[in-house]
Amino acid sequence: MHARIVGSVVALLLVAFGVRVATGEARRPERVQAMSSAARAGGAPLVAWSAQDAARDSIDALATFRENLDAIHKRNRARYLATYVHTERLVRHSPAALETGYAGWSAITDNSWPDTLIVKEMRVAPIAPGVVYGYYRYIGVPTPGYTLTGVSTRVFVRTPEGMRITVTASWNDAVPVK
Repeated sequence: MHARIVGSVVALLLVAFGVRVATGEARRPERVQAMSSAARAGGAPLVAWSAQDAARDSIDALATFRENLDAIHKRNRARYLATYVHTERLVRHSPAALETGYAGWSAITDNSWPDTLIVKEMRVAPIAPGVVYGYYRYIGVPTPGYTLTGVSTRVFVRTPEGMRITVTASWNDAVPVK
């Protein structure tokens, strides 16, 4: 279910940003193709996205991902917030809600940080030019004596400032029924 939800969010994000990834033969890593919203509106052909571009996007997204997590560990709100887009295109998804926009985001003023956050299985995958999906599994201790595990996902987009997070989502694992 998690993969289906994330896939839907990523697909909606790509549409919102006007990105279309080619299918069939063009999906080989060296021939992945996409088109900007301006090209889509004008009916222009797809443009090539090289393996080197995909690798650069992945490397840059991973650096932003690490910066984001380091800011959480160091409880540095300014560094944490700097890893996100500061626009209405920020999407925050939790089991409770799907919210959009940077303005009014509780993280801007919230002083709560996990007591401990252990990151496992961090991975990123390029999905279109300038767009990278990332996830990690976590063990979190929001307060001493209370431990959570789950999955946190991000979608990174290339901006003039570098790679920034435009989608953030997190789900705690279900508590086993005894």
